[in-house]
Amino acid sequence: MAVPSTPLFGNPTRVTADAAIKASPGKIWALMMEGGTDASSMDFHDDTDGTDGDPVIGITAPCTTDTTSGQSTVFVSFVELGGIDFAAGIYCDWTGSAAVGYVWFG
Repeated sequence: MAVPSTPLFGNPTRVTADAAIKASPGKIWALMMEGGTDASSMDFHDDTDGTDGDPVIGITAPCTTDTTSGQSTVFVSFVELGGIDFAAGIYCDWTGSAAVGYVWFG
């Protein structure tokens, strides 16, 4: 599947492990996760290191009947909501293996 890009929120950042996405206030516009195990997920915290409490938003690899591989894609857009606000920063807490995540943020 081609990775979507639009003038509104540009090209995505590719994520495959825990990562500080943005070290200042921002918004997540969209999320996508491809493949991986059914347990693969990305949880996003409103901080720069993932230590400040519960995640604000998360996405999990789509489940399939094959429990070893979720070989499909899920894409979620928050454009209609005006994006998801993060006041301190955006940190991704990654779980699972063999998946690839994409984050559109600003």
